[in-house]
Amino acid sequence: MPSELRHVMFRPAEVVEAVRDYRRRMGDPLSALTVVSCAPERDGDGETVRFRLTLPGQPAIAKRTRRQEATADQEVIIEGPDLISALILYCSERRIPLPAKADKFLDIVRNQVCLVISIGMKKQMV
Repeated sequence: MPSELRHVMFRPAEVVEAVRDYRRRMGDPLSALTVVSCAPERDGDGETVRFRLTLPGQPAIAKRTRRQEATADQEVIIEGPDLISALILYCSERRIPLPAKADKFLDIVRNQVCLVISIGMKKQMV
């Protein structure tokens, strides 16, 4: 039986949108509307693909001086099943067909998150 291997590439802005929608649906929305920086990366062992978002610090009012002081930027990291789920939801909402029973995993290609979908392939071959 023939096998199939597909790659669906996501620009960083698309991943941000996918993560934002996913977190909102899970009841844990991102605290800021803007993103300072974002990029895909691999964890220390080089296997797990994750996506790091840096959100701007929220202004806080100092009680003694009544001046606004910026807090530190907030980092959000999404990886593994949560990142795959966010991308699948993104595809579903845009009617990008994905086979339900296929194996899915993440890779990074040219600074983009890549959802790799394999059908009919043995795990060793992927």
